[in-house]
Amino acid sequence: MKHYKNGLIKPPILRSGVEKERERHATWLELLYDLVFVAAISQLSVNLNKDYSFFGFLNFSILFIPVWWAWIGHTFYLTRFDSDDVIHRLLTMVQIVAVASLIVHVPSALGESTNGFALSYAAVRSMLVLEYWRAGRHNRPVRPLVNRYMIGFGCAAALWVVSTFIPMPHRFIVWYLAIGVDFFAPLTAGALHVKFPPHLVHLPERFGLFTIIVIGEAVVSIVMGIKAGHLISSSAAAAIMGLIIVFTLWWGYFDGVKGAGTRQLTSKDHVRAYQQWLYSHLPLTMAIASIAVGIRRVMALPASEMLPFQESWILSASIGICMLSLNTIFLSSYPGRPPDEALRFVCPHYALAFLACVVGGLGTIISGIAVLGILTALSVLLILFSLRYLPE
Repeated sequence: MKHYKNGLIKPPILRSGVEKERERHATWLELLYDLVFVAAISQLSVNLNKDYSFFGFLNFSILFIPVWWAWIGHTFYLTRFDSDDVIHRLLTMVQIVAVASLIVHVPSALGESTNGFALSYAAVRSMLVLEYWRAGRHNRPVRPLVNRYMIGFGCAAALWVVSTFIPMPHRFIVWYLAIGVDFFAPLTAGALHVKFPPHLVHLPERFGLFTIIVIGEAVVSIVMGIKAGHLISSSAAAAIMGLIIVFTLWWGYFDGVKGAGTRQLTSKDHVRAYQQWLYSHLPLTMAIASIAVGIRRVMALPASEMLPFQESWILSASIGICMLSLNTIFLSSYPGRPPDEALRFVCPHYALAFLACVVGGLGTIISGIAVLGILTALSVLLILFSLRYLPE
């Protein structure tokens, strides 16, 4: 264990404005925390694969949002107040256990395990409130922001607990209310985000790492669907096209729109742009996970067989949503009104996103692998368009 001059227990300090930490990166403890969410994304994808329909996707979305928000909460706390002392490590371990419990309850979270899922999520948020209380106790100037988070996240956690006493399906109304309160707390912080900004290098890197987690899960899902002895088959062809799509998403995020690039946060316009960048990751990561499941469904089909109507639409719409999310992330680099050059740059991308969404309608007249081939071509075109020169 690392020894500190001030002992094993160190008070949290506001780190985002520390000059010597301009190039701060993720810690080993943060990466360990991320590993739990590898399991979470995997379990959510398994759930979606069991019911790849409009209703199944709705259920997948309901569960994905609190899982994603649990990761967001811990990440935003660490980008400002990470102390890496014994107390923080123990609190993080408790959160890891709570997230693990959350994952265990995912398969039946909308049925017999709703109470377990709700209580697990409430535990995750309660630990976050405790960490913010500790940060506010040692950092008086930052208390206005910390108190806002404690009230918002604490009320949301309480609502999740209250939901366990309400019969179904009405308890889900309390879930939606709790998620709304959770999202509302940081959205109303306004100028406090400018006064106490998150670390402008560390936080985008963390979001890039979470995106890599979801992309990595997609790669694993596709590769695991290939059976030895079937490398020359429609299944293998579908897998290759799927990997090309995943590669284009990686390229589009990290190079095309610089999703993990440094962000500025010095004005209200920057705050709006930062929130646009932040919340665009939710549909992006959800859609990537959905794409992986859709590709697996195509891989399981005979070469000439068509995808079921709903599956074709979900797969194509998921790719379209990814393209739209990448556009939104790109435009968040321009606080206020984007320049004309930027708008001209994204116009073809919007056209490709629209085409990707409507390809699902072809699922009733052409085979599933043909639908996937068209979506692969559109994904490659997205990268080709992103290679065009754009003035800084």
